[in-house]
Parts: sequence; C-alpha cells; structure tokens
Amino acid sequence: MQPQRVGPRPGMGPTCLGCRYRRPYSPIRNPIETLYQGTYYLHFKNLVYSNGRKNTFLCYEVNRMECGVPVPLCQGVFRKENGGLHAEECFLYWFHTHILEVFPPNEKYKITWYTSWSPCDDCAEQVARFLDTHRNLSLAIFSSRLYYFWHPNYQDKLRRLHQAGAQMAAMDFPEFEKCWDKFVDNDGKSFRPWKKLETYFRYYEKKLCEILSPESLLTEDTFYLQFNNRHRVQPVQHRYYRRKTYLCYQLEQCSDQGPLKGCLQNKKGKHAEILFIDEMRSLKLSQERITCYLTWSPCPNCAQELAAFKRDHPGLVLRIYASRLYFHWRRKYQEGLCSLWRSGIQVDAMDLPQFTDCWINLVNPHGPFRPWKDLEKNSRSIQRRLWRIKESWGLQDLMNDLGNLQLGPPLS
Repeated sequence: MQPQRVGPRPGMGPTCLGCRYRRPYSPIRNPIETLYQGTYYLHFKNLVYSNGRKNTFLCYEVNRMECGVPVPLCQGVFRKENGGLHAEECFLYWFHTHILEVFPPNEKYKITWYTSWSPCDDCAEQVARFLDTHRNLSLAIFSSRLYYFWHPNYQDKLRRLHQAGAQMAAMDFPEFEKCWDKFVDNDGKSFRPWKKLETYFRYYEKKLCEILSPESLLTEDTFYLQFNNRHRVQPVQHRYYRRKTYLCYQLEQCSDQGPLKGCLQNKKGKHAEILFIDEMRSLKLSQERITCYLTWSPCPNCAQELAAFKRDHPGLVLRIYASRLYFHWRRKYQEGLCSLWRSGIQVDAMDLPQFTDCWINLVNPHGPFRPWKDLEKNSRSIQRRLWRIKESWGLQDLMNDLGNLQLGPPLS
C-alpha cells in the first residue's frame, strides 16, 4: 500500500472523530491486550450465517514508518463500548489522543486491523473521513465477515472507504493464525482452523471483490487456478481442472488517457494470442508499450504471428511474461520462442512482481495478492529453462544486445 500524503486536505477542516469534541457520556476505555480463546473462536469464525454475534472485535497493529521500514509501535483489541461507540470509533478516538497528539505531526504510520465484522456504513464513513484528514497514515483492514454486504448503502460506504485509501480483504488462514498468535491468550496452543474456513474465505473474498471491483477483468478463483505456475495441477475439492490459455494485457497509451486493459482466452478456433493481435491491429499503434501476461507460452503458430506483428510495428515495445512454458522440450516450440526473441519481443517467466502487477491491474486492486507455495522457486526453474533454450539456439549474445537497447522509458 502506498503511504498517504502528509497533512489534511486543503479546506477539509476537522472531519475526523478525534478532532471533534468528545462526548462526555462516552469515555474511551483503554484497549485490552488479549482475547479469551472461546471469545476468539466464537466471534471470528467466518461463518456465512452468524447468529448471536452482535459485537465487533477489532485487533490492531500500529507501526511507525522509519526510512520506509515499519517499526512496531503498539497493538491491542477494541470492542463496542457500552455507551454505543463502535470498535472502529473507539480506535479512532484512542489513536488521535495517544498517537497523533503525542508524536510529531510529520510522522507516518501503517495501521492494520483484524475485525470480526467489516465496518458498518456509519463507521466506514467516519474512518474514510479520518483518512481524508490525516494523510500521513495508511490502513489495511482484514475482516472475518462482511456486514450487510448485500445492502447497496453498505456497499457504497465500503467503496467510499476504499477511495479514501483503505486496503480491504477477507481474513484467510494466515490472518486468523496471526491474530491468534498476537491477540489471543492461547496458553501456547496452536490455532485450530474450523471446518470450511477456506471455503467461507473464498466466498467473502469474492463478494468483497464484486463490491470494490465491479470492473474486474478476471475473477480471483480463475487467476489462482489458471496462472498458478506449479509443474502439476493440484486438485480443487478432490477434482482436477483443465489449465486453459488466458492472455491479460495492459497497453500504456501516449495520451493522457489511462492504460487500456483486456483479458482474452481461446475462442472459436482462435488462440488468445491471435485475438490479441486482431485487437491491437484495429488500434493503429505506433510508439505504445504493451505488457502481456500469459498462462502458457505461445504455440509455434502464435509465436510466428506475434513476431510478424512486432516487425510491422518496429516502434512498439512488447513484453510477454508466461506463467508456464508450453511443450518447451519440443524443437518446434523452442523455435517459436526464438522467433519472438529475434523480432525484439521480450519473453520471460512471470515472477512475484509480474503476478502482483497482473493481480492489481486486472483482478483485484483493493485486496492483497497471496502468493502460493513455491511460486518463486517454480519461476526460477522456468527462467532456467528459457536460458537453456537461448543458449542451445545461440541467442544469448542477441539477448544481451537487446537488453542494452533503449527502447523507451521502462515500464512501471
């Protein structure tokens, strides 16, 4: 998450709760340090139907940013006050009094919440105003369950909160386990996940993505299944699935317009790469830069077509990142990759930065990308295979020369 700008917005005034006159009948108690085990399992269980859980627990971490590095400052737990203040409001009052009024005004903070319920509409608005006013802090909210997520007004307030700079996501096993270790009086016991924890997480994560990213080009489930760079398919709920070809692209335009994005897959006898070429030829490109993310490296025919497209647009900067290599041991497919390199197209394996960039720009810009096990190890293995192909075809010197060419400013 990018740090917020320091200081209030011009003309905003004291819009956060901490800057207002505190109501005398609602004193803010200090946060508690830990939760009972039974309380945690009852209130943080991410059931879809959660009867009897009318309270909200908010576990927080506050870090000071020193030279861009987060340094732990404090942590604790808030719950709804008897006077009616919600846990989120309690934190805002407490943070303003004990942090903002104590430390120098130019300090930057990174705040993380783990909540049993996502903020209600009123709290979401109050937190958004707090972030609007205090631009020297960033906030990440991990919620076990979503509160009235089907109600349009609550959806609007969650989007409002995101627009103010908050990062929101559903709690998964790592967040539940971290919360257990840090905020629960666990007597040294390990966290015991309940049945269907992962199923409920995917349900809430999907709902949150639909609320915050109605324009998403690729669903999270599809991304994790199809872009996974494991050597072998891992069954989902004891069922195997087919790994298909998806091509996600981002075209950086020369004008003031935002980047053009798209997601394609094989359709009506045409591979995704051919559909991509058809779309690009209709745009009359010249000096643009395009980044493509592919689940599989191109087949020989698609590679030849892409190379021809690049030769027709010599000023175009085209980069292709593949999650996996398609029949890389066959000479014909290696020849197709070589034709791409010779045409000036950069072809490489997707690594963590590329997976993250694809996630942010095409899947879910509001939730964090959670790498799967051995992602970087698998990526390094694929990169070594590409290197061996270059060496066996005598293209290593050509690749070094292409790497030294100044084809324009680097892609962000």
